Amino acid sequence: MNADEIRARLNDFTQRINGKRDLTPHAKRVMLARAFVEARDALDGLREQETKAVIRERQKLERKLFGTTGFNPDPQLLIAKRDADDRAAKYETPADARRALQRAERDGDTILAKAIASRAADWGGDPHWGALVQEYVAERPVEAETLKAMQELPNTDDGVFKLQQAMRYGLAVPEGLGEAHRHQVDGLAQQPLDGDVAA
Repeated sequence: MNADEIRARLNDFTQRINGKRDLTPHAKRVMLARAFVEARDALDGLREQETKAVIRERQKLERKLFGTTGFNPDPQLLIAKRDADDRAAKYETPADARRALQRAERDGDTILAKAIASRAADWGGDPHWGALVQEYVAERPVEAETLKAMQELPNTDDGVFKLQQAMRYGLAVPEGLGEAHRHQVDGLAQQPLDGDVAA
């Protein structure tokens, strides 16, 4: 069930409950609160699924771009990769890293070149380091496509992404619960219904 369907279901339930004459006002409020909590939790679940899916996709693309994908899984190459990562971690400035990348490219050291690009990506917010990643993929069409796909993914920590999610998965308190706050609705949903149905 998607977000629109969850909201529509809650809206239909709200109309039915508010239209019933055999329920006390308290029973209606409890039933509406329960339905609201169920819908809100379902929407929160969808939001979490979306966030996790973006994170998983980013990790997959990062492994493809900067990991051992494309290397022979020989233990010696994995050791070489770790060594290259250690060397790349020592470059403190984009200028140092750029010189090292150029040397690695000239020497045909693809493992070190990838490690330096990975180091640069760790500082992706800095345009100088970002330019270094672009240099790395410039002559590598497959890597360039992977980087582009990564850049098109939303940043799950970004305020704009979180605001968009809040709008996409937000839920208004149903008519009949008045001005109840979230914690009040949760409390109301826990109350018993016994004896609330009018005779």
